[in-house]
Amino acid sequence: MTIKLYWDSPYETKFSAIVKSIEENGIILDQTLFYPESGNQLSDRGNLKIKNDEFQVNHVSKEGEDILHHIKGDFKDEIRVGDELIGEIDWQYRYGLMKAHSSQHVFSALLKSKYNIDTIRANLNFEEVYLQWSQTIDSSQLKEILYEVNKICTSRDLKITSRIVSQEEVKELVPKIRSIIPEEPHVRLMEIQNLDLVCCGGTHVRTTIEIGNLFIFDFKKGNEIRYYVGNKAISMVSDMNVDLMSVVIELNSPLERFRESVVKRFDSLKNLQREQKELSMKLLELKSKLPSKIVNKMPLFYIEFDVDIKILSKMLDIFPENAILILNIGNNKIRVLSKNEKIDANQLLQKLIEQYNGKGGGNPNSAQAVLKKMPNNLSIEIENLLRKMK
Repeated sequence: MTIKLYWDSPYETKFSAIVKSIEENGIILDQTLFYPESGNQLSDRGNLKIKNDEFQVNHVSKEGEDILHHIKGDFKDEIRVGDELIGEIDWQYRYGLMKAHSSQHVFSALLKSKYNIDTIRANLNFEEVYLQWSQTIDSSQLKEILYEVNKICTSRDLKITSRIVSQEEVKELVPKIRSIIPEEPHVRLMEIQNLDLVCCGGTHVRTTIEIGNLFIFDFKKGNEIRYYVGNKAISMVSDMNVDLMSVVIELNSPLERFRESVVKRFDSLKNLQREQKELSMKLLELKSKLPSKIVNKMPLFYIEFDVDIKILSKMLDIFPENAILILNIGNNKIRVLSKNEKIDANQLLQKLIEQYNGKGGGNPNSAQAVLKKMPNNLSIEIENLLRKMK
């Protein structure tokens, strides 16, 4: 069994150990500071030094009661059972994982105490956390929780401690324990002062004030969030603060009325989009009555104004049965719609691609391409191709 030094000394970065066994993908030591991936927390990473050789450890896993340090490359000729080595974890990476894990306990504890909602999934990465809950909450409730979490993680300095207890002791603490209790002879409890008590084998910071601010960057379905801690959170807060002020200046609105101003502009944008849609439909209706050109009895319609393809597809029936529609979308993009059984839209575009290079495709009724070079006169080029195809 590998002795878990990270439980008693999570802030230590170096340790000495003896090689206990050599496996296919790495080595097992008699003791280690490297936390193995478990409990949805990523493993530590770092290096192992044996004599004059140094080996990178990017992943650590549990193998029963032992802990396997995965080593890439050819290491079996350099390491022997019984060798003494020095291990060193990547402290910045470890500390980011510790902050993430401790923050998750704080968040889940408050969610449980405030709304009686359980956390059903937690993924703990470097300075990043994903949480999923058993019930949904709205934005106002999320704001309340985030405020309380940030207050605890930045100013309340609650102690975070651990202890290992027997199953008999656990039974007496069941009403206070928030998590599922594993069926093991001894259980490790992690406690946040006056806030939370759970069964946990992960690494944690000493006090909540070490965690710092959380920055939520994703909120879905009312029961899923992703957030940053540590330097990632600091970076996002700094960037968003400056970006937000830039937007506020553009909106010419006080910061405290930012949301109200944005909502008003979204409403204005929706009105403009609705008006644009109505105008596009009217223009298409007028366009359908007068072909741009007739080639071999085929009416050609050149459309060079901005129109949503969904709108055009819905209004395609107002154009003559054998019509060909050419859309010059801009940025060398061309779309062809064919209502003519003898003219394949994709075939027509492929001929343009052959002459002017580019890429694109579609089907006999609708095709789109991006040309590297546009014809000097697209309409004449299309007409010449149609005459050849006819």
